[in-house]
Amino acid sequence: MDRRRRVLVVLTSAIGLVSFSWANYPAVLPLVVGDLQLSGTEAGIVYSAYFVGYVLAIVPLGAVADTHSARRLIGIAALGTGIFGVAFAVLAVDVVTGSVFRLLAGACFAGVYVPGMALLADWFGARTRGRVIGLYVGVLSIGSGVAYPINSWLATTGDWRLALAVTSGLSIPAGVLVLVFAVDYPGTVGGKLTVDTALLTDRRYLSLILAYAGHNWELFAVQNWIVAFLVATPAIVGTGSPAVTASVLAGVVVALGGPGNALGGWLSDRVGRLRASGGALAISGTITAGLGLVEWTHLVVLVPLLVVYGVVLAADSAPLSTAMTELADDETVGTALAVQSLFGFVPGIVSPIVFGAALDRGGFTAAFGTLVAGVGVGLLALWLLREEVAQ
Repeated sequence: MDRRRRVLVVLTSAIGLVSFSWANYPAVLPLVVGDLQLSGTEAGIVYSAYFVGYVLAIVPLGAVADTHSARRLIGIAALGTGIFGVAFAVLAVDVVTGSVFRLLAGACFAGVYVPGMALLADWFGARTRGRVIGLYVGVLSIGSGVAYPINSWLATTGDWRLALAVTSGLSIPAGVLVLVFAVDYPGTVGGKLTVDTALLTDRRYLSLILAYAGHNWELFAVQNWIVAFLVATPAIVGTGSPAVTASVLAGVVVALGGPGNALGGWLSDRVGRLRASGGALAISGTITAGLGLVEWTHLVVLVPLLVVYGVVLAADSAPLSTAMTELADDETVGTALAVQSLFGFVPGIVSPIVFGAALDRGGFTAAFGTLVAGVGVGLLALWLLREEVAQ
């Protein structure tokens, strides 16, 4: 196996193992709340702490990936993700300790995800980069989806601490795998550690960030609220076990982000980054609107729609990230992806809250309407980007 393929295999394997720490907490949330005696607000704080840590660390760690050994950064960060994830499982006793360990784990994850994409961008050229990054991001989605049933099963055979310790601990061998077998691209290590802000004056770059923000605005809210929505639909209520059915279908929707990202990356190599991402965003936005407007009474209609939804919800992620690697200079790819991730994740943190507020006031029709608005912003950004490229 040549070095380039070895790097691809190692990084996709590592992100798959680390992805379990990304999604394991929500799978056992009721057990954590009961054991630690958390209020709903406190449980939400502990959940969000992971993403706060990610947002705080992503830009400086992206800059490190541009000037130092990305392989070493990814490996050490994966070890940290596992160590702090296991520490949460073993040592958390309240909202403070739980939030601290989750924040540190999230900060470490920031040193795995985006630097991994940057390292793949170094090794793969424009002809294959879309499908490679699609595979990488897709494996993260698959692992996140699989984490739900695996953690639930482990929690029933032991307790939530065992479940989170086992699945968070998978990040430790992932770190070892990267440190031992991955390879930095020749000539990319070295240079002064800086955060280049010049791209923020480039309207093409800002349009890409806005499109990515629109994507995450829809994606994060759907992943957070899809179970609650499905439990309330007549088709799921009629199954006799709505909670189980809704959880399984939600896991399927999340896991289908794997083939969705792979498909989006492959299409972007063939038809272009903007067409692939715009098409996926338009289809997902249409389904999002339909979910809020239609009363779903038949599983035979709802289930196939959710399968398509799971694929297209994530299919624009890889093309947008790949476009970013091609817009930035080779020596600033890590920073460019990090800033994109920063501004993309913040709307993703806010949108579930906005969805919930709209749900309280106008039901699911209004709630899904807030997501359609975000999709519209993303499509507008892609249209503006196309106009910039055409000039």
